[in-house]
Amino acid sequence: MAAKALNVLIVDDEMPLRQELRLFPWEECGAVLIGEAGNGEEALQQIESQAPDVVVTDITMPIMDGITLIRELRRRHPAVQIILLTCHSDFRYVQEALRLGALEYLLKVSMDEVEMKQALEKVRAAIAKDRHSRDSEKSERRLQQAALFGKLLHGREPDEAEWRQLGLDGTGRRVLARIVLHAPNPAYVAAKQRLQHALNDIEGTVGSGISWLSVTEKEYFVLLPADEAGDAQAETMRGILQALTACLEEGLREAEHAAAAHAIVSGPFAGGKELALALARTNEWKEALFYDGADAGGVFAGSPLPLADMTDKHAKEMQEMLRKSGRSPESLKDCLQNGFFEWCAERRFRPQQLKQRMLGWRVDWLKAQDAAGLGGAGIERLLEAGTLREMTAALQGEIEAIESGSRRPRFEIRAATEWIQENMKQPISLPILAEHVGLSPQYVSRLFREETGYSVGEYITRLRMERAVELLRGTNKKVYEIAEEVGIPSYRYFTVTFRNWTGVSPTDFKRQH
Repeated sequence: MAAKALNVLIVDDEMPLRQELRLFPWEECGAVLIGEAGNGEEALQQIESQAPDVVVTDITMPIMDGITLIRELRRRHPAVQIILLTCHSDFRYVQEALRLGALEYLLKVSMDEVEMKQALEKVRAAIAKDRHSRDSEKSERRLQQAALFGKLLHGREPDEAEWRQLGLDGTGRRVLARIVLHAPNPAYVAAKQRLQHALNDIEGTVGSGISWLSVTEKEYFVLLPADEAGDAQAETMRGILQALTACLEEGLREAEHAAAAHAIVSGPFAGGKELALALARTNEWKEALFYDGADAGGVFAGSPLPLADMTDKHAKEMQEMLRKSGRSPESLKDCLQNGFFEWCAERRFRPQQLKQRMLGWRVDWLKAQDAAGLGGAGIERLLEAGTLREMTAALQGEIEAIESGSRRPRFEIRAATEWIQENMKQPISLPILAEHVGLSPQYVSRLFREETGYSVGEYITRLRMERAVELLRGTNKKVYEIAEEVGIPSYRYFTVTFRNWTGVSPTDFKRQH
């Protein structure tokens, strides 16, 4: 790919020299002449609107000389590179200019095409070095800010030095936008890359007032200046989202997979404590959107409708509703789509609590169907559902898959899954499993994923977590006893794995059930 042409501005009070430089073969040097000025003051006015990469300037000029111009450029536009045009008698000024940050100097009396080309190549190298340095600094700052947001999301208080990383000193007001990416797995990687590129473009185009970071894979946090009043900030975010959505649609059109994003925008804040409150408010919206939906390109601000805790009484009512409708797959699917959906939407339970109750119901239902561990939707789709409709659709899909037998794998894989279930308490590895079914480890690995949609390791972990949910709900065994029974003797590893799968610790899950 051809390098971007350098934008050049000439500054000299001598008209003959400017005329000579107009005729210089800039294109052959990978550059373009975008303007000229007769003194430093005129040059500064043009730089504000033209944004040159390099300024080729004389030293001795009326009104504002080259030395003063260089000082102003270093203060106002430090990224602009500077090439000096000078006479022999100006050498002491050349030393001062180089000390202030000029990159190269050329003698007017002997300047030729080769020297200018060499100077421009030096400019190009300096710009690339500066860009790399700025990108590295930006990446490091983004990682530090992401760590700070991670602390906030887990309810921990950052220290004073960490607050300063966000530039929240109480003087300037900001607004937080939480962008959530919606993309199916086949298109997710491409969507994520395009979203990040679009955010980088917006960050670079709009200026230093906007910065973004990511803590989790499908969420991005954008800090915007809060100079605007009322709903204007939400309108700004809508414009950004439109650009992001257009970028996603353009990049994924050939893949035939829809991708979109929505944003939750906080009120203005100045200090770190206010940021923590703003982030908590976006959490409230994120939970509320489980019921209120998250339209593509939608921007949500203000206060959402409240949510309610799911009590044991509610859980019993839910279980009875699903039990009565479970006489046939059709009646159960109809209940999930209509009666159950309306019941949940009216009561607006906290999504995590509802999902945990549904997780327990799912384990019981699969066991009753003699399909434990073989459900099509699995724990992942239930727990990752962004809306109530997505959750019920995942469960409906699971019912349909088991009903049609579409998940019934080949004989070798059925034998493998049965053996895994019978030997769950023991250490299980791919070579041991392959030996049992009489196939090579490589072939078992490929066939297992093709037939079940999971790797052998993923399937074993999923089966163990489903069994752990069943034991935590239906027995009085200690957590460490359940960990051993499902084949994970390390209490700490079991606790971490269970939390990753269900969103809560085994102890909290057992207490709730």
